[in-house]
Amino acid sequence: MEREANYVAVGAFILLVIAMGVGFVLWYTDARDRKDYELYEIYFAGSVSGLERGGPVRYLGVDVGRVRRIDIDHDNPGRVVVVAEIDRAAPISSATRASLGLQGVTGLLYVNLKEVPDVNKSADLKQGHRYPVIESVASDFDTFIASLPELMSRANSLLERVGRVLSDENLDNLSQTMANLREASKGLPATARNIETLVAEVQATAVEIHAAAEGLRGITTDVRPEIKQAVEKIGVVADNLAQASARIDRLSRDSEVQLGHFANTGLFELERLVRETRSAAREFRDLSRSLQENPSQILYEPPVSGIEIAK
Repeated sequence: MEREANYVAVGAFILLVIAMGVGFVLWYTDARDRKDYELYEIYFAGSVSGLERGGPVRYLGVDVGRVRRIDIDHDNPGRVVVVAEIDRAAPISSATRASLGLQGVTGLLYVNLKEVPDVNKSADLKQGHRYPVIESVASDFDTFIASLPELMSRANSLLERVGRVLSDENLDNLSQTMANLREASKGLPATARNIETLVAEVQATAVEIHAAAEGLRGITTDVRPEIKQAVEKIGVVADNLAQASARIDRLSRDSEVQLGHFANTGLFELERLVRETRSAAREFRDLSRSLQENPSQILYEPPVSGIEIAK
């Protein structure tokens, strides 16, 4: 009898613990879910894959309810109707819009509610099949999903272009171009030194010609106009040489700084300057040869020839 009494006591204790556990669960559930809910219908166009029954409904990220039922709209098979139970205290109005949001990296969706501007909040909600309807809008997630095909197409096009640019033929051409630039840059310092030497010589010549022209101007005040023109011509030649030397000097500095710019436009400019310098030198040689053949024409005028008339 004593042993049976122990069994009864143990059994009663176990039943008491189970009853207390069930009571605690019921109390805890009732305490958590003591809110008053109202049912709403939300219609989504397209797939709602990732949204499950019992999924959260949030108003600006705050839990205000849960998904109660998900079904296909029999009036429009292209839509999905979601029945959500939402806390009556939530600010639901005709300006409230529903969209789908992604819960982290789990792939699960939730219903997000927010209020949109420029909508009359005092208007009544439209009535659905059984419950008031909260209108839905496309979410950032929906926009992203819809743009995936276009993004993939652009990515494929970009990869094809990159593949063409990085083809073996283009890489070989680029390597050859770099090799040519290296070879051209090796001779650039020597070319720059030669140009500097040429500039120094041209500048010195221009100074001497200017000095000679000034001296001639001093002693030919009253000579013929032709002689004055010759003196002026010497000055012009000197000015041309000075300008050419300055431009060559500037071109030399630019070519040292920007090899690419020199290769594109500098060579053409240098060729034009060389032609101008040669022309100025040719004019100076002609004038010099004329003076060598008859140097006295600078200082003396030829005698005036005439016929003496007998008186």
